This record gives sequence, C-alpha cells and structure tokens, in this order.
Amino acid sequence: MEFLLSLEGDITVYYHNLKFDGNFWIYYLLETLKIPEAYNQIDNEHGTFIKNKDMENDTFKYSISDKGAWYTITIKESNRIIEIRDSLKLLPLSVKRIGKSFKTKHQKLDMKYEGYRYAGCEITPEEKHYIANDVLVVKEALEIMFEQGHNGLTIGSCCLQEYKSISGKYRYKYNHPNLRKIELDPDTYGSPNADAYIRKSYKGGWCYLAEGKENRIYHNGTTADVNSLYPSVMSSESGNYYPIGKPYFWKGPTKLPPRKNFLDHTEYFFVRIRTRFYLKPGKLPFIQIKGNPLYPSTKALSTSDVWDKKQQKYCTHILNAKGEIIPTRVTLTLTCVDYYLFIEHYNVADFEILDGCSFECEKGVFDNYINKYKEIKLKSKDGIREIAKLFLNNLYGKLSTSPNSSFKRCFIKSDGAIGFKNIEEDHKSVVYIPAGSGVTSYARFFTISAAQANYYGPDKPGFIYADTDSIHCDLPPEEIKGVTVHDKNFCCWKLEACWDEAIFVRQKTYIEHVTHENLEPIDTPYYNVKCAGMPDRAKDIFVDNLMNRKRDSHEYTKAELDFLKTPRTINDFKVGLVVPGSLKPKRIPGGVILQDGEYELRPSLWFL
Repeated sequence: MEFLLSLEGDITVYYHNLKFDGNFWIYYLLETLKIPEAYNQIDNEHGTFIKNKDMENDTFKYSISDKGAWYTITIKESNRIIEIRDSLKLLPLSVKRIGKSFKTKHQKLDMKYEGYRYAGCEITPEEKHYIANDVLVVKEALEIMFEQGHNGLTIGSCCLQEYKSISGKYRYKYNHPNLRKIELDPDTYGSPNADAYIRKSYKGGWCYLAEGKENRIYHNGTTADVNSLYPSVMSSESGNYYPIGKPYFWKGPTKLPPRKNFLDHTEYFFVRIRTRFYLKPGKLPFIQIKGNPLYPSTKALSTSDVWDKKQQKYCTHILNAKGEIIPTRVTLTLTCVDYYLFIEHYNVADFEILDGCSFECEKGVFDNYINKYKEIKLKSKDGIREIAKLFLNNLYGKLSTSPNSSFKRCFIKSDGAIGFKNIEEDHKSVVYIPAGSGVTSYARFFTISAAQANYYGPDKPGFIYADTDSIHCDLPPEEIKGVTVHDKNFCCWKLEACWDEAIFVRQKTYIEHVTHENLEPIDTPYYNVKCAGMPDRAKDIFVDNLMNRKRDSHEYTKAELDFLKTPRTINDFKVGLVVPGSLKPKRIPGGVILQDGEYELRPSLWFL
C-alpha cells in the first residue's frame, strides 16, 4: 500500500486469483485502516456501491459476485483511483499453463508450501524467487494481451467488444435487441419478459456416464475430442442457423413443424411443453431438471417419474404438502434443436405444447468474428495463438450473460475473520440469450449424436462417457463411428488418446492410462486423472502410488509418505478414496492461510 501511494496518477494492479490475495486487502482496508466503504445503503437488505467518479477520498469498494467470483477492489486516495483487478478473469488459465502456452521467458516454478509462518517473518530466497517468477510469467502474458488491444476486465467483455466492432453498430443492434424490454404476462407465459422465457432453455454441456458402466475397468479404448466445439457450431461450416432479432410469441395447443421443415431453416423457435417422459430403449438421456427438489439437478434423467425411497420404485404421482395427489408431469422450455432431440430419444405421455416463440434465423451470424480468430490461431504460435483460442471459446458465454447482478458485502465476523453476506440485485445488462442458448444446444446435439452412434448397450463395448466436447469408448480408433477425423478442421474430431486401461467413477471423475496420442505411440505412457475438486498435488500422489514411483523423501509430507506405503491400483479410484496433498484455504484475522488436508472422493449428493 505504501508503494502504491508513492506513485502518481491512477493505478491498475493485477493479482492472478484475486479470490485469495483479495482477502488480505479487504481485511487491511476494512479492519486495519478502517477505511469506509463507498456504499449507498438503501435499506436493511439492499444497497449499491458508488461509481468511481462519485467516490470520496479515503473510501474503497469491491466487486464480488454472489457466487464468490472476485473481480476488483477499488481505492480512492488523493483524488486518484487505485484499482486491483483479477488477471485470472482476463487470462482464465493457471500460471503454469500461461507460461507453457505463451512461451514466456519465465516459467512457473514448484515450491512446497511448508514451514512456520508468522506476521512479518522473512521469506527465504527460494520463496522470493518463486513469487517473482509467478509475477513475471503473468506480466509477460498480460503485455501480449495489451499489445493486441485487449485490456478489458474479463476475457468475455473483450470478446463482446470485438464482436460488436466486427459486426458493426447497426447490424449488431438489429441482430441482438434487448429482450428484457419485451414484456410478457407471467400468468400466461410463466415469465415476465422474453429474455426470462428463453433463458429457461439455456443449459450447459452434456456430461454423462452411461448407466451401468460406472466403476468398471475397461481396456483398449479411445478418447475423441471435438476441435473447438463451440466455435465449430457457431461457424457456418456447421450448417447451423441462429435466431436474430425480436421474436413473436404464440400459444398452444398446436402442432410444431416436422423436423424436415425445421431443417429448411424457415424459423428458429423455442417451445414450452408439459409432459411425462420415458427414455426409449437404446437411447442416451440428456434432459436435466434444475431447481426442482424432486430431481437431482446434475443427472441426465431417464424418466420424469419420481423415485420413492420407501417403495423403492419410480412413481407417476406424488403427494404434495396439502396431501393432494399430483401427477409427475414436468414443464420444460426447449430450443427447437433440443425439442427434436427430445422427441427422438424419449417417449412422452400426457404431452401438451403450452406456448413458444419464433425468430427469423440466419447462417453465418458469427462468421466474420470466428473466421478472424480461426485464421490467427492457424497461422500463429505461442501467445498470439493462445489469445486466438481464448477469443474463439469465450464469446458464446458472454452472449448468455445473466441479468442477476447479486453481489457479496464483506464484514468482520466475531472470530475476527472476513465474512460475506449476499445482496440481491437484478440489474445487469443482458446480451442475447437466444443465440447463447442456441450455441450450447447445437453443441450438445453434436456430442450426443456421436455418443449415440457408438452406444450398443450397458454390457457391450462402445460409448462409456462424455464431457461436453469429448467421448470415451472402449473401442479401437477404427471402430469409432459418426465422427469425421481431422486434427484441425472445425466440426471434426481428433482421436486425442488411446488407452490400455481406464475406470470411470462418475461425471468428471475418471482415470485413463494413455499409451497413444493422436494415434502415435508415446515413449512414456501416463495416467490421465480427472477428478473435479481434487488438487493437482493429490492427483500426483495417487499416480506416484499407482506407478510405484518414488521421488526423494523430502519432497513428500509425512502423510504423503504414509499413503505411499500401501500399493494401489486404479480399482482403488472410487468413492471413499482419501488422498493427502490438499491445501485448504481458511480465513483468519488478517487474510487466508492454506492448511494441509486430505481430499476424499465422496458420493454424489443425489445418491445420498
């Protein structure tokens, strides 16, 4: 702080992962210096932070979303602004990945986070070198970004600004009007405006482990990855048409055009239906129902019937709180792409079309933007190539920006550490959810179609697992169907890995022993471990155990050495596994400390 105050003019400071370092700053400003927040209190539950130009001297503010994403800390001092930003929002990559991708002069180092620490203690020369190196890696990458003119707060904002510029002001406004301004009767359409109506159709990537194939050892398989999935489906090379402009709404019951008419691309529609559904034999599920306590939100459902734990069966009716018998019909809002896929994969009962909205549609809406960065990616290397990849992969998410602008307000808890409380707000500007929902819908269709082409049943070789842009099959490469293989082209797949042994536990939790990359044998086969929430250190310890690989003992903690004493196989990679090597953050007076801990592979919540 003293150094920043010694400088002149407005200052922008970057931390890579402000969520960690920001805790020290907030505590220092709030509790040590006792600087007041630049905050207008409206009532007990609501308020808003003051704009930079209206801040008084010796005040500060911060931007932390209700989901815990840190963006900025802003200090007003002597009529100037000191803004601390999170470079992770602009470069959403680890420091190690940044160094490798951007080929920076400095590279990420490794350091053990061990030793006695106290306030004001001297750091070792090794620690100082480690910290400086981290700073220099990110510095070099940021300078490349800035030289390209990309200095927005987030990569998404940079993408949108570039897309607007390429589209042109008038074309952009015509294609992407503000749908929150189109008001609806919520009693009729279930939503207060067009944006809220269509937003219910917005879903993420398809992540699915075939039922009956979990926790088995598989041999001699192939993992295929889509080349740039989201840019692929946005490009006119895909043949996909996207909604533009304002919709017109219609009420059911009505018959939707058959799929062959939809493929003529006379319109793009969103539809709201009410139905019961049952997965057709041999088909893969993809429907998820979120925000309903009767259904596990992350599970691809085979039926809308509700599981009764007492009866140990699925039921077509349930008792509500009033004791009334209610049929398990659900209301779904779907893109036209999801709708036709739904009809193809599920049988329906008590089916009813409630309403929908239709748009003019166009192919190649994103081509000028996509083609620019595709060409840069193909012709460039290192940092410029990595920036092109970021711009290709991050526009679609910005199109789907939520109006939810809820944020966190900080306070000092009774134990002296920082606490947070949510302030509800709904004022953020939206972009154009029809396009954003359309992109993810086409992407799901692309991946599900490839998985379905290779699925032969729970007890037969074939499709096992998918995660957004990849499918994993216990099939040799030549038996993978329904994919066009090319190492670079859009709408094509790369046979990224062949493995001789693998196990799939659940979504985002699996191990593959990779022997080939891009169909070429590799000199040193390795274990590819994916496990959501499992730190890299814990993964490394488990792989060391699998391979009976012993490093110098001083590189391990006592808990890690004890873990390595018991030989394990990939069959031990299952619920209940406990691995040391997890550094867990704990807020204390002054900031955050990282404590040694263990990672435990726990059961999914919907199994409990």
